[in-house]
Amino acid sequence: MTVPDSILQQFRTVALERLERVEHAWATVLTRIDDDAIAVIHREIHTLKGESQLVGFADVNLVCHKLEDLLEVARTCGYAVDEDFDLAINMALRFMAMLVRKKIGSQLAGINLPGFIRQIDRMLAEARGEATPRARNTTPMHRVSGPSARVSPAVRARLSTIALDLFLEYAEGRGTRRNRLRTSWHSLRDLVGVHRALIGTGQLVKHQVGAYALAKELGKLVEVVVEIGSAEVTTDVLAAIDLAVLHLVRNAIDHGIEPTAERIAAGKPASGTIRVRGALTGDTFELSVADDGAGIAFDRVRQRAAELGIVAPADDLSDRWIDVLCFPGLSTRSEATDVSGRGVGLDAARASIVEVGGTLTLSSTRGVGTTWSITMPITSIQVDCYMFRAPDVPMPVAIDSTWTPTSQPGNGSILDLGAVLGLGDPTTARADAAPAWFERGADAFAIVAERAPVLVQARKLVMTPAATLAEIIVSDGVEGLLLRPDQAIASAKR
Repeated sequence: MTVPDSILQQFRTVALERLERVEHAWATVLTRIDDDAIAVIHREIHTLKGESQLVGFADVNLVCHKLEDLLEVARTCGYAVDEDFDLAINMALRFMAMLVRKKIGSQLAGINLPGFIRQIDRMLAEARGEATPRARNTTPMHRVSGPSARVSPAVRARLSTIALDLFLEYAEGRGTRRNRLRTSWHSLRDLVGVHRALIGTGQLVKHQVGAYALAKELGKLVEVVVEIGSAEVTTDVLAAIDLAVLHLVRNAIDHGIEPTAERIAAGKPASGTIRVRGALTGDTFELSVADDGAGIAFDRVRQRAAELGIVAPADDLSDRWIDVLCFPGLSTRSEATDVSGRGVGLDAARASIVEVGGTLTLSSTRGVGTTWSITMPITSIQVDCYMFRAPDVPMPVAIDSTWTPTSQPGNGSILDLGAVLGLGDPTTARADAAPAWFERGADAFAIVAERAPVLVQARKLVMTPAATLAEIIVSDGVEGLLLRPDQAIASAKR
């Protein structure tokens, strides 16, 4: 069937518009998690895939299929992708734009489409085979390597203060010294910096596949329902919740959900139900894994814990059940199987959550079911702040918007920012530099600024302990300092 030229021209025009929207939305997702932008990407590519098939653009349809596969991997890992993945997405968009413009049946010089498809297939195979999400830097043009996901939060906190010192040295460096420091700064920044990801149903629904396979292996019927409200988190938090859900769902199938005959005899539906629900409440992400199974046999747990010497037979465990159940090596199974019996699952689930500052609790009723609850404090990665340049500091400086600029001089300190930060010889001050005053309640302070502070939205790049002078942020691709005024004032007085 020959498609009329008017239809082909309309397709080309609309397709290029769709690709432009996708490209813009993808660039947005690389700088911040944006649900609307994510929806635009998936909707436009899916629509273009259908339209290209109708008008006979088989090459465009093929690339759309592969791009959807890439985007599904990106969704699964919370859009925490590295530069190679980002490049593949952009190349796919560029290839499609060229394919849309060419005539049907003609060859387009410079495009090795089969080779590009093979490259995507290799990337998909690699990504799907990884145990943990790829980590990506929080700023465009910067590469984030895998080791960051393996640095514990405690170690990262200690290294973050070193990263701040190195950033100051790098920003102040000149010539060859600056070039040497750049490599060190980028490596340390990528290791301990903030890597953001999106948590939502798309990131955790993958556990349904493994759950159904496990239930089949154990001869049980189960339905796994996943309902997760989307929220921006760090890759550490996403990885911790992902690991915890994996073990809690497996534990529910193995220990909680009864065999079919037993459920029917108890007046329950033949198929057990496990519900994984989560949502952001204020600055806390709360997630639960609940089953309608047999509930925990606490008497059996007590007996086994006493046999292993974990508790004494007469101990009061009313406030200690979570510790006992998650004790390394504790299992009510007398023999280990391929599924359980080694006392590892609950220990691993709890450890992953506690390591990133969360808590794991439970409630269980015999014959009714068990609910495990995760409470995870979420640190905001985005920050509204007032940014300016100080004449003696080689990078932008920002003050959190909880402080308000004021035109009335206050009675607080005027900070010598270069001295507070321990920088070398100051640069030449501009003639129009003047104290920029900030106030919060009864407190006030000032920093000499080259121009009036501007309200911007920045993203935290390296978060440091509360007692540190500053954190490192990025705004519009430029790295700078988010000053902690209280710490700076205290440092200036010492």
